[in-house]
Amino acid sequence: MSEQRYTEGNLIILYAIYRGGSADIRSLPDHILERVKVCLGTLRIITSSKPDSHKTTIVVVANQLSVAMVKDALLKGGVNENVILTDSRPKNIYQTFSRILDMIKGQVNPPHIYFVGSVWQKDILDSIVVSRFKGYKVQFDGALDHRPVYEVDQDRAQEAPKRKLEYYKSKAKDKGIDLLLGYVFHEK
Repeated sequence: MSEQRYTEGNLIILYAIYRGGSADIRSLPDHILERVKVCLGTLRIITSSKPDSHKTTIVVVANQLSVAMVKDALLKGGVNENVILTDSRPKNIYQTFSRILDMIKGQVNPPHIYFVGSVWQKDILDSIVVSRFKGYKVQFDGALDHRPVYEVDQDRAQEAPKRKLEYYKSKAKDKGIDLLLGYVFHEK
């Protein structure tokens, strides 16, 4: 059996957890609204180009206080309410993907997974995908995050990736390939 599984359907994870700082109880922060825009763009691309677009689900992962506001923003963007699921239990990206893995583990043909978060969350996502999502198609769609650096650093500290042996093996392999190619095709 091949390493890569055939996919059936699409699962968009809109990661909208935020903590303090520029957060306001009555409205969503700008960086979360950027993620919603990227999610709507991803959904538009999927619905216009993929044959299994009718099997698309959006999972909104947000704080309990903001999950309704994120869902409303998606509804205002033209998303059908039937394709939106909400989850306020996960507290970070690792817990989010643990719940997603439990959800899709038994499926013969799991969905193509799209993760929508801020651009700085790519490293965290990569460490999780390398160690736990072999054989699944996972794609990262990053939104710009215009918050001050100290707020992003606070969020980054909360999201510290759980790197396992597979992550370090792939990094060492990539470094070895870079060294070999640099040696073979060195500039004079």
